[in-house]
Amino acid sequence: MSESEGAAHATMRAFSVAAIALAGLVLSLMPAMGGLDDSLLDLEWRLLRRFDPRPAPDDIVIVGIDSASVDAIPAPPGLWHEPLGLALARIAASKPRAIGLDYPLPERSFDSIRPGLDRALFRGLAAAAQNGPFVVTLTIDSNTRSARRIHTPFLAVLGDARLGIGLLARDGDGVTRRFSILIPTEDGGFPTFTGRLCRALTKQCGDGLIDYALGAPFRYVPLKSVLEAQDAELLAKLFHDRIVLIGDARQHSDRIDVPVNLAGWEREGRDSPAIVVHAQSLRTALLDAAPREASRPLSVLFVFIASLLFLVRDWRLALGSLALAAAVAFAVAVYALHGGLFVPVAAVLATLVLAFASRALTAWAAYYRTSRRPNIRHSA
Repeated sequence: MSESEGAAHATMRAFSVAAIALAGLVLSLMPAMGGLDDSLLDLEWRLLRRFDPRPAPDDIVIVGIDSASVDAIPAPPGLWHEPLGLALARIAASKPRAIGLDYPLPERSFDSIRPGLDRALFRGLAAAAQNGPFVVTLTIDSNTRSARRIHTPFLAVLGDARLGIGLLARDGDGVTRRFSILIPTEDGGFPTFTGRLCRALTKQCGDGLIDYALGAPFRYVPLKSVLEAQDAELLAKLFHDRIVLIGDARQHSDRIDVPVNLAGWEREGRDSPAIVVHAQSLRTALLDAAPREASRPLSVLFVFIASLLFLVRDWRLALGSLALAAAVAFAVAVYALHGGLFVPVAAVLATLVLAFASRALTAWAAYYRTSRRPNIRHSA
Protein backbone atom coordinates (compact mmCIF):
# COMPACT_ATOMS: atom_id res chain seq x y z
CA MET A 1 0.00 0.00 0.00
CA SER A 2 1.39 3.37 -1.02
CA GLU A 3 1.75 6.27 1.38
CA SER A 4 -1.14 8.11 -0.28
CA GLU A 5 -3.39 5.04 -0.01
CA GLY A 6 -2.47 4.65 3.67
CA ALA A 7 -3.35 8.27 4.33
CA ALA A 8 -6.64 7.83 2.49
CA HIS A 9 -7.49 4.75 4.59
CA ALA A 10 -6.59 6.60 7.81
CA THR A 11 -8.80 9.51 6.79
CA MET A 12 -11.65 7.15 5.97
CA ARG A 13 -11.33 5.40 9.36
CA ALA A 14 -11.34 8.75 11.18
CA PHE A 15 -14.37 9.85 9.19
CA SER A 16 -16.16 6.56 9.99
CA VAL A 17 -15.45 6.91 13.72
CA ALA A 18 -16.75 10.49 13.68
CA ALA A 19 -19.88 9.44 11.77
CA ILE A 20 -20.59 6.62 14.23
CA ALA A 21 -20.10 8.94 17.20
CA LEU A 22 -22.44 11.50 15.64
CA ALA A 23 -25.05 8.81 15.00
CA GLY A 24 -24.73 7.71 18.64
CA LEU A 25 -25.31 11.27 19.83
CA VAL A 26 -28.37 11.58 17.59
CA LEU A 27 -29.70 8.31 19.00
CA SER A 28 -29.21 9.62 22.54
CA LEU A 29 -31.80 12.31 21.82
CA MET A 30 -34.47 9.80 20.84
CA PRO A 31 -37.24 8.91 23.34
CA ALA A 32 -36.44 5.21 22.98
CA MET A 33 -32.96 5.79 24.40
CA GLY A 34 -34.48 7.63 27.36
CA GLY A 35 -36.74 4.65 28.00
CA LEU A 36 -33.80 2.27 27.82
CA ASP A 37 -31.83 4.45 30.24
CA ASP A 38 -34.78 4.36 32.65
CA SER A 39 -34.96 0.55 32.45
CA LEU A 40 -31.22 0.27 33.01
CA LEU A 41 -31.52 2.64 35.98
CA ASP A 42 -34.17 0.38 37.50
CA LEU A 43 -31.83 -2.59 37.13
CA GLU A 44 -28.99 -0.62 38.72
CA TRP A 45 -31.17 0.27 41.71
CA ARG A 46 -32.15 -3.37 42.19
CA LEU A 47 -28.53 -4.50 42.07
CA LEU A 48 -27.42 -1.83 44.54
CA ARG A 49 -30.39 -2.62 46.77
CA ARG A 50 -29.47 -6.28 46.85
CA PHE A 51 -25.69 -6.12 47.12
CA ASP A 52 -24.73 -2.71 48.50
CA PRO A 53 -27.59 -0.72 50.08
CA ARG A 54 -26.68 2.66 51.55
CA PRO A 55 -27.35 3.22 55.27
CA ALA A 56 -29.85 5.85 56.40
CA PRO A 57 -31.56 6.70 59.69
CA ASP A 58 -34.48 4.40 60.43
CA ASP A 59 -36.69 7.27 61.54
CA ILE A 60 -39.74 7.08 59.26
CA VAL A 61 -42.73 4.94 60.25
CA ILE A 62 -45.71 4.18 58.03
CA VAL A 63 -49.16 4.04 59.61
CA GLY A 64 -51.07 2.16 56.96
CA ILE A 65 -54.75 2.18 56.12
CA ASP A 66 -54.92 -1.50 55.17
CA SER A 67 -57.86 -3.78 54.45
CA ALA A 68 -58.06 -4.98 58.06
CA SER A 69 -58.25 -1.38 59.26
CA VAL A 70 -61.00 -0.56 56.77
CA ASP A 71 -63.00 -3.61 57.90
CA ALA A 72 -62.53 -2.70 61.57
CA ILE A 73 -64.01 0.80 61.15
CA PRO A 74 -67.82 0.59 60.89
CA ALA A 75 -68.22 3.89 59.06
CA PRO A 76 -67.51 4.38 55.32
CA PRO A 77 -64.20 6.14 54.52
CA GLY A 78 -65.94 9.46 53.87
CA LEU A 79 -67.11 9.51 57.50
CA TRP A 80 -63.85 8.54 59.19
CA HIS A 81 -63.76 11.76 61.20
CA GLU A 82 -63.66 10.02 64.59
CA PRO A 83 -61.11 7.25 63.88
CA LEU A 84 -58.85 9.58 61.93
CA GLY A 85 -59.05 12.25 64.60
CA LEU A 86 -58.36 9.69 67.33
CA ALA A 87 -55.35 8.28 65.46
CA LEU A 88 -53.89 11.75 64.94
CA ALA A 89 -54.36 12.62 68.60
CA ARG A 90 -52.73 9.42 69.81
CA ILE A 91 -49.79 9.75 67.44
CA ALA A 92 -49.32 13.40 68.43
CA ALA A 93 -49.34 12.43 72.12
CA SER A 94 -46.31 10.22 71.40
CA LYS A 95 -44.30 13.33 70.44
CA PRO A 96 -43.08 12.39 66.94
CA ARG A 97 -40.67 14.64 65.04
CA ALA A 98 -43.28 15.22 62.34
CA ILE A 99 -46.59 13.87 61.06
CA GLY A 100 -47.65 13.57 57.43
CA LEU A 101 -51.19 12.68 56.41
CA ASP A 102 -51.69 11.42 52.85
CA TYR A 103 -55.46 11.09 53.02
CA PRO A 104 -58.13 13.47 51.61
CA LEU A 105 -59.90 15.57 54.20
CA PRO A 106 -63.68 16.18 53.89
CA GLU A 107 -64.83 18.90 51.53
CA ARG A 108 -67.81 19.86 53.69
CA SER A 109 -69.44 19.32 57.06
CA PHE A 110 -71.06 15.97 57.87
CA ASP A 111 -72.54 17.02 61.21
CA SER A 112 -75.98 16.79 59.67
CA ILE A 113 -75.44 13.04 59.34
CA ARG A 114 -74.02 12.64 62.83
CA PRO A 115 -73.46 15.58 65.18
CA GLY A 116 -69.91 15.85 66.51
CA LEU A 117 -68.10 14.36 63.53
CA ASP A 118 -66.43 17.63 62.53
CA ARG A 119 -65.32 18.31 66.10
CA ALA A 120 -63.72 14.86 66.42
CA LEU A 121 -61.56 15.36 63.35
CA PHE A 122 -60.87 19.00 64.24
CA ARG A 123 -59.41 17.91 67.60
CA GLY A 124 -57.11 15.39 65.94
CA LEU A 125 -55.86 17.91 63.39
CA ALA A 126 -55.28 20.49 66.11
CA ALA A 127 -53.34 18.01 68.25
CA ALA A 128 -51.11 17.08 65.31
CA ALA A 129 -50.53 20.76 64.45
CA GLN A 130 -49.63 21.61 68.06
CA ASN A 131 -47.12 18.75 68.25
CA GLY A 132 -44.82 20.18 65.57
CA PRO A 133 -44.35 19.81 61.79
CA PHE A 134 -47.59 18.49 60.34
CA VAL A 135 -48.40 18.29 56.62
CA VAL A 136 -51.53 17.09 54.82
CA THR A 137 -51.65 16.29 51.12
CA LEU A 138 -53.48 18.70 48.89
CA THR A 139 -55.32 16.56 46.33
CA ILE A 140 -55.45 17.76 42.72
CA ASP A 141 -58.60 16.99 40.76
CA SER A 142 -57.58 15.22 37.54
CA ASN A 143 -60.51 16.73 35.61
CA THR A 144 -60.32 20.37 36.67
CA ARG A 145 -56.57 20.33 37.51
CA SER A 146 -57.38 22.42 40.56
CA ALA A 147 -56.93 21.71 44.26
CA ARG A 148 -59.71 19.73 45.89
CA ARG A 149 -61.63 21.77 48.45
CA ILE A 150 -61.12 21.21 52.21
CA HIS A 151 -63.83 22.04 54.74
CA THR A 152 -63.11 25.55 56.03
CA PRO A 153 -62.62 24.78 59.78
CA PHE A 154 -60.09 22.09 58.92
CA LEU A 155 -58.34 24.40 56.49
CA ALA A 156 -58.18 27.05 59.23
CA VAL A 157 -56.21 24.65 61.44
CA LEU A 158 -53.80 23.78 58.66
CA GLY A 159 -53.33 26.97 56.65
CA ASP A 160 -51.15 26.95 53.54
CA ALA A 161 -48.06 26.18 55.63
CA ARG A 162 -49.31 22.66 56.41
CA LEU A 163 -50.45 21.69 52.92
CA GLY A 164 -48.37 19.96 50.26
CA ILE A 165 -49.33 18.77 46.78
CA GLY A 166 -49.57 15.00 46.83
CA LEU A 167 -48.74 14.40 43.15
CA LEU A 168 -45.89 12.01 42.33
CA ALA A 169 -43.90 12.40 39.11
CA ARG A 170 -44.14 9.53 36.64
CA ASP A 171 -41.92 8.87 33.65
CA GLY A 172 -43.22 7.90 30.23
CA ASP A 173 -43.54 4.25 31.25
CA GLY A 174 -45.54 5.16 34.36
CA VAL A 175 -42.73 4.45 36.83
CA THR A 176 -41.88 6.98 39.56
CA ARG A 177 -38.12 7.60 39.65
CA ARG A 178 -37.93 11.30 40.51
CA PHE A 179 -39.41 13.70 43.01
CA SER A 180 -39.75 17.45 43.38
CA ILE A 181 -39.64 19.83 46.31
CA LEU A 182 -41.73 22.45 44.50
CA ILE A 183 -44.29 22.21 41.70
CA PRO A 184 -44.56 25.22 39.34
CA THR A 185 -47.88 27.04 39.45
CA GLU A 186 -49.31 30.21 37.97
CA ASP A 187 -48.27 32.03 41.15
CA GLY A 188 -44.71 30.73 41.05
CA GLY A 189 -44.75 27.38 42.81
CA PHE A 190 -46.27 25.34 45.62
CA PRO A 191 -44.44 22.78 47.81
CA THR A 192 -45.08 19.09 47.38
CA PHE A 193 -45.96 16.83 50.30
CA THR A 194 -42.31 15.76 50.47
CA GLY A 195 -41.02 19.29 50.02
CA ARG A 196 -43.20 20.76 52.76
CA LEU A 197 -42.19 18.07 55.26
CA CYS A 198 -38.52 18.30 54.39
CA ARG A 199 -38.41 22.09 54.67
CA ALA A 200 -40.13 21.85 58.04
CA LEU A 201 -37.40 19.51 59.29
CA THR A 202 -34.21 20.83 57.67
CA LYS A 203 -32.97 23.57 55.37
CA GLN A 204 -30.82 21.23 53.23
CA CYS A 205 -33.43 19.65 50.98
CA GLY A 206 -32.53 18.35 47.55
CA ASP A 207 -34.71 16.85 44.82
CA GLY A 208 -34.17 14.81 41.67
CA LEU A 209 -33.84 11.04 41.43
CA ILE A 210 -35.27 9.00 44.30
CA ASP A 211 -32.47 6.92 45.84
CA TYR A 212 -34.03 3.45 45.97
CA ALA A 213 -30.87 1.94 47.48
CA LEU A 214 -31.04 4.22 50.51
CA GLY A 215 -32.03 2.87 53.91
CA ALA A 216 -33.93 -0.16 55.14
CA PRO A 217 -37.51 -1.07 54.19
CA PHE A 218 -39.97 1.00 56.17
CA ARG A 219 -41.53 0.04 59.46
CA TYR A 220 -45.27 -0.44 59.39
CA VAL A 221 -48.06 -0.03 61.91
CA PRO A 222 -51.66 -0.68 60.79
CA LEU A 223 -54.13 2.10 61.55
CA LYS A 224 -56.22 -0.55 63.30
CA SER A 225 -53.42 -1.12 65.84
CA VAL A 226 -53.23 2.61 66.65
CA LEU A 227 -57.00 2.79 67.19
CA GLU A 228 -57.07 -0.29 69.38
CA ALA A 229 -53.94 0.48 71.41
CA GLN A 230 -54.54 1.02 75.13
CA ASP A 231 -50.91 1.43 76.13
CA ALA A 232 -49.58 4.95 75.58
CA GLU A 233 -46.02 3.77 76.31
CA LEU A 234 -46.22 1.27 73.45
CA LEU A 235 -47.26 4.01 71.03
CA ALA A 236 -44.44 6.20 72.34
CA LYS A 237 -41.93 3.44 71.58
CA LEU A 238 -43.26 3.25 68.04
CA PHE A 239 -43.55 6.94 67.24
CA HIS A 240 -41.53 9.10 69.64
CA ASP A 241 -39.03 11.33 67.81
CA ARG A 242 -39.83 9.67 64.49
CA ILE A 243 -41.49 10.91 61.31
CA VAL A 244 -44.93 9.31 61.06
CA LEU A 245 -46.59 9.13 57.64
CA ILE A 246 -50.22 8.04 57.42
CA GLY A 247 -51.62 6.76 54.15
CA ASP A 248 -53.32 4.04 52.14
CA ALA A 249 -51.52 0.69 52.27
CA ARG A 250 -54.04 -1.59 50.59
CA GLN A 251 -53.00 -4.01 47.86
CA HIS A 252 -55.25 -2.58 45.15
CA SER A 253 -55.57 1.10 46.03
CA ASP A 254 -53.31 4.10 45.40
CA ARG A 255 -50.41 2.02 44.06
CA ILE A 256 -47.39 3.45 42.21
CA ASP A 257 -45.05 1.64 39.79
CA VAL A 258 -41.49 1.76 41.16
CA PRO A 259 -38.07 0.16 40.51
CA VAL A 260 -38.02 -1.27 44.05
CA ASN A 261 -40.86 -1.68 46.56
CA LEU A 262 -39.65 -0.58 50.00
CA ALA A 263 -42.81 -1.57 51.85
CA GLY A 264 -41.21 -3.93 54.37
CA TRP A 265 -44.51 -5.70 55.06
CA GLU A 266 -45.06 -6.72 51.42
CA ARG A 267 -43.36 -9.06 49.00
CA GLU A 268 -40.95 -7.62 46.48
CA GLY A 269 -42.72 -6.27 43.43
CA ARG A 270 -42.81 -3.52 40.84
CA ASP A 271 -45.50 -1.42 42.53
CA SER A 272 -45.75 0.18 45.94
CA PRO A 273 -48.20 2.12 48.12
CA ALA A 274 -47.95 5.81 47.27
CA ILE A 275 -47.23 6.62 50.93
CA VAL A 276 -44.07 4.48 50.73
CA VAL A 277 -42.89 6.39 47.65
CA HIS A 278 -43.49 9.63 49.56
CA ALA A 279 -41.49 8.20 52.44
CA GLN A 280 -38.51 7.25 50.25
CA SER A 281 -38.65 10.63 48.54
CA LEU A 282 -38.58 12.30 51.95
CA ARG A 283 -35.68 10.11 53.08
CA THR A 284 -33.74 11.08 49.96
CA ALA A 285 -34.62 14.77 50.37
CA LEU A 286 -33.68 14.94 54.06
CA LEU A 287 -30.22 13.52 53.34
CA ASP A 288 -29.89 15.54 50.11
CA ALA A 289 -28.98 12.19 48.57
CA ALA A 290 -30.60 12.48 45.13
CA PRO A 291 -27.98 11.35 42.57
CA ARG A 292 -26.78 14.06 40.19
CA GLU A 293 -27.15 13.43 36.46
CA ALA A 294 -23.97 13.29 34.38
CA SER A 295 -23.16 16.38 32.35
CA ARG A 296 -23.63 16.37 28.59
CA PRO A 297 -19.88 16.66 27.81
CA LEU A 298 -19.22 13.48 29.82
CA SER A 299 -21.89 11.61 27.86
CA VAL A 300 -20.39 12.86 24.58
CA LEU A 301 -16.96 11.62 25.66
CA PHE A 302 -18.29 8.15 26.47
CA VAL A 303 -20.08 7.94 23.12
CA PHE A 304 -16.89 8.92 21.29
CA ILE A 305 -14.89 6.27 23.16
CA ALA A 306 -17.52 3.67 22.22
CA SER A 307 -17.24 4.62 18.54
CA LEU A 308 -13.53 3.67 18.61
CA LEU A 309 -14.61 0.03 18.52
CA PHE A 310 -14.79 0.48 14.74
CA LEU A 311 -10.98 0.55 14.65
CA VAL A 312 -10.77 -3.11 15.74
CA ARG A 313 -10.21 -4.71 12.34
CA ASP A 314 -10.99 -8.35 13.09
CA TRP A 315 -14.76 -8.67 13.47
CA ARG A 316 -14.43 -11.59 15.90
CA LEU A 317 -12.21 -9.54 18.16
CA ALA A 318 -14.61 -6.64 17.71
CA LEU A 319 -17.50 -8.82 18.89
CA GLY A 320 -15.60 -9.80 22.02
CA SER A 321 -14.65 -6.17 22.58
CA LEU A 322 -18.32 -5.19 22.21
CA ALA A 323 -19.38 -7.60 24.96
CA LEU A 324 -16.54 -6.50 27.24
CA ALA A 325 -17.11 -2.78 26.64
CA ALA A 326 -20.87 -3.10 27.27
CA ALA A 327 -20.22 -4.92 30.56
CA VAL A 328 -17.65 -2.31 31.60
CA ALA A 329 -19.99 0.57 30.71
CA PHE A 330 -22.81 -0.91 32.79
CA ALA A 331 -20.45 -1.63 35.71
CA VAL A 332 -19.17 1.96 35.59
CA ALA A 333 -22.78 3.21 35.60
CA VAL A 334 -23.62 1.11 38.68
CA TYR A 335 -20.47 2.27 40.48
CA ALA A 336 -21.16 5.90 39.60
CA LEU A 337 -24.77 5.62 40.80
CA HIS A 338 -23.52 4.24 44.11
CA GLY A 339 -21.33 7.32 44.37
CA GLY A 340 -24.23 9.68 43.66
CA LEU A 341 -23.90 10.19 39.89
CA PHE A 342 -26.38 8.88 37.32
CA VAL A 343 -24.60 8.12 34.04
CA PRO A 344 -26.95 7.21 31.16
CA VAL A 345 -25.36 4.44 29.11
CA ALA A 346 -28.05 3.58 26.56
CA ALA A 347 -26.41 5.81 23.93
CA VAL A 348 -23.03 4.23 24.70
CA LEU A 349 -24.44 0.73 24.20
CA ALA A 350 -26.17 1.79 20.98
CA THR A 351 -22.92 3.32 19.71
CA LEU A 352 -21.03 0.11 20.48
CA VAL A 353 -23.56 -1.85 18.43
CA LEU A 354 -23.31 0.66 15.57
CA ALA A 355 -19.52 0.50 15.63
CA PHE A 356 -19.52 -3.29 15.57
CA ALA A 357 -22.12 -3.45 12.80
CA SER A 358 -20.11 -0.97 10.74
CA ARG A 359 -16.89 -2.95 11.28
CA ALA A 360 -18.60 -6.26 10.39
CA LEU A 361 -20.14 -4.71 7.27
CA THR A 362 -16.79 -3.25 6.22
CA ALA A 363 -15.08 -6.62 6.74
CA TRP A 364 -17.77 -8.41 4.74
CA ALA A 365 -17.47 -5.87 1.88
CA ALA A 366 -13.69 -6.30 1.80
CA TYR A 367 -14.02 -10.09 1.75
CA TYR A 368 -16.60 -9.91 -1.01
CA ARG A 369 -14.39 -7.72 -3.17
CA THR A 370 -11.40 -10.01 -2.62
CA SER A 371 -13.33 -13.18 -3.40
CA ARG A 372 -14.70 -11.71 -6.63
CA ARG A 373 -11.37 -10.59 -8.09
CA PRO A 374 -10.17 -13.98 -9.45
CA ASN A 375 -13.46 -14.57 -11.27
CA ILE A 376 -13.29 -11.13 -12.86
CA ARG A 377 -9.71 -11.69 -14.03
CA HIS A 378 -10.52 -15.18 -15.39
CA SER A 379 -13.43 -13.93 -17.44
CA ALA A 380 -11.27 -11.16 -18.85
